[in-house]
Amino acid sequence: MSEFEDFGGLTSTTGSVGGGSGVYAGDRGILFPEFNEWASQNNIIMKTSTDAKISKNGISETITMDIDFADGLWRPSSTILGNDYLPSYGDEHPTIEGCFLNDVSIKNYNGQPDHFRAKLDYKYPEKDSTKGGASGAGGGDNSLVSTPLDDPFLINFTPNISQELLKDDLDGNPIVNPNGEPYELYTSKVRLDGVCTWNQYDWDEEDVTEWTNIVNSDTWVVDEYKFNKNTILLHYVVGNVRFFTDEKGRRIKYYAMSASISFNPEGWNNGIVDENKVKQRRTGSFYGSLSGLAGEKFPKDNRGDVEYDLTIDGFLKSQDITKPTVENPEYDEFKLYTPKKFNFVDLSR
Repeated sequence: MSEFEDFGGLTSTTGSVGGGSGVYAGDRGILFPEFNEWASQNNIIMKTSTDAKISKNGISETITMDIDFADGLWRPSSTILGNDYLPSYGDEHPTIEGCFLNDVSIKNYNGQPDHFRAKLDYKYPEKDSTKGGASGAGGGDNSLVSTPLDDPFLINFTPNISQELLKDDLDGNPIVNPNGEPYELYTSKVRLDGVCTWNQYDWDEEDVTEWTNIVNSDTWVVDEYKFNKNTILLHYVVGNVRFFTDEKGRRIKYYAMSASISFNPEGWNNGIVDENKVKQRRTGSFYGSLSGLAGEKFPKDNRGDVEYDLTIDGFLKSQDITKPTVENPEYDEFKLYTPKKFNFVDLSR
């Protein structure tokens, strides 16, 4: 079988350390303890040697491991290459920080079917002079390996333009003729509707109901975006399962997220008394009675849909049916959207 009493670890090619004529009582699995344990449990002889050099990029090292099943049986080299405990491409050197496994090769040694030689080449990432950074094998530097989780948070806005009949001018005066009839004057109102996209590891489908029809109660800042409170209406958040393959060949699940929002610089919840409510000026299309009970009202006449301010009881505030009230108008308030601090975007890496 072998003259070694222990397996694996860092030994010399002559056996002067770890076997043969030398004596070494320490842990020979210092470099790859998990692989060493696997070799010991399966009664496999493993011997390790190293060859290091230094260049402008730093230290590089080739670690050679002889793996001998010593049973005379033939098996492919992939038997070793596919071992879960064998270091794989992109792994960091066991003792040198920033030095990564750049190449792994395994072949039969001297034509022996049960004896293999594995070479592990560790290198520092080569510097890329055109980018001022580094490239090549790696795994310890996140800047070298890009995944969908590194994609930025983005919002694709679409302007939504609507026409709105003007009731008052910029001075707050009603836009009506001497008979109290409104002019047909319209203004363009622009609203920004957007779809947010980003990627994250986890997402709970129950969040669909939690993040529906709510308004940001605080200033919302995410990546390059910043919005004042009450200006973003969140319609929904949804995630779709996706997969990518990392630098070690593992299949990683993540969620491609999207959210629908609408931006209103005037605010969605803009009530005077309660920020949780939307206020609307109290108006109606009624005329005061010229005869009969005081405060009696009648529907609009054939002059058109003329709007006048009403009292909280639904009666006309104006005593002149040809002149809508402009001073101290009253408002109705409606609670439509729940304010909530936005934290539905998870950009943690």
